[in-house]
Amino acid sequence: MSAGEELLELAEQGDERAVKRAYARLLRCNRPDDDPDAFQDLHACYQHALAICRSVPEQLSDAPPALHLPVPAVGTPEVARLETTSTALDPDVAALDILQQAAVVGAASLSQLLQERALGWSLKFRVDVGWALLERLHHERPPVSEANFGTLMQAFDWDDIALDLDPLWLATVARRCRQAWQLLPESRGALRIVYERCSERYLSAQETDEAVARLREPRPRWRNRLDAALPIRARDTPFLLAALEYWPEEEVPTGLDPGQVGFWARFGDASHPVRLRYSALRCAIVGLFLGAITAWGVNASPAIGAFKGWLFIATATLMVPAGWLLVLGFKGLLRWQCVHEDEARGPAWLRWAFLPLAAIAVGAAMWAQRAQGIDGLLLMALDRAWVFGLALIAMTRARVRGPDPEGEPNGLPLVAGMIWPLAGIGMSLVFWAIDLRRNIGKR
Repeated sequence: MSAGEELLELAEQGDERAVKRAYARLLRCNRPDDDPDAFQDLHACYQHALAICRSVPEQLSDAPPALHLPVPAVGTPEVARLETTSTALDPDVAALDILQQAAVVGAASLSQLLQERALGWSLKFRVDVGWALLERLHHERPPVSEANFGTLMQAFDWDDIALDLDPLWLATVARRCRQAWQLLPESRGALRIVYERCSERYLSAQETDEAVARLREPRPRWRNRLDAALPIRARDTPFLLAALEYWPEEEVPTGLDPGQVGFWARFGDASHPVRLRYSALRCAIVGLFLGAITAWGVNASPAIGAFKGWLFIATATLMVPAGWLLVLGFKGLLRWQCVHEDEARGPAWLRWAFLPLAAIAVGAAMWAQRAQGIDGLLLMALDRAWVFGLALIAMTRARVRGPDPEGEPNGLPLVAGMIWPLAGIGMSLVFWAIDLRRNIGKR
């Protein structure tokens, strides 16, 4: 039996509540994100089934009619009494009024308001209002804060097992309503608080408004590339999307431009090539700027020869890109050493033998320098840099692969390596031996 046939069969019985429950259950298999056509067909059948239920006359029981009909008040006109009852018992009107209040009041005020309204509702009318409210939240996505959505969920028992609502679908509805609420101008303060939790950086009100404007307005590609060349904007906008709980392959939050969101979301993915390209572009721009300044200084100084001048210009131009490549390679080496055995690439013996081989190579280079009498401030700085990197890899590997990956790092090898390089090399081998003994039985 198809979803539409099931709804229509329930509608023939005149049970509107059963139709709404079946519709909520069928939404789990016919989500608008996965299959929009199936969802449209299901929603059309649902509306048709509701129309059938409301057109079927209510069946009276065998009890005397006087037990089912309300007793009119003395002196109350019949027409006025019927209009008042019809207006008061409209679930859609009640749901719309609740949403209007939820957008402007806090959670405590909304809870008190719902308690006061529920005093005049019957149990069936309360259930109908809950279904009408949930349908409006799903289709219209009004701005509702997380606290207010939780208040509505408790008031109408949406987390009740008997309703058979998909928790993931309900969380998706709550997230979309929360996104619409966070993008409101009066809710930017709450958005900044969530942003600071994601990025650990303070964001001013003006910077928040500029980041939201970048995501709302359709912009040409060249303007996005200019903004992405600035490190601050390339960092703030992806973190703002993270604060909105958006991730790729999900539906774009209401009010944001899909093209802008797709462009800036790529910067939030650490493995995406676009981050590597724009980082290389920034380093190249800085290197060219330093090279131009050095060329101007060399040209203004007649004491510098042509060979030295070109050497200075080349060094200034390549210094920042070369440093960026070294840092990038060191980060890749650190990830390769600290990754779990099941996710590692390359021969296992090479990963285990890298640290002792690197320690032997650094120690042999330092011994060769001393044996040949080669010394200097530059060589001393290079020796300590190699030892510092070796000690950092060794202690990070032992900590990440140990029993407490989130523990505080031990800075003793780094301090020892800066003061006495041989002590740093020895401490690196100690940490490597600890890690080897701890994981010797693994693959």
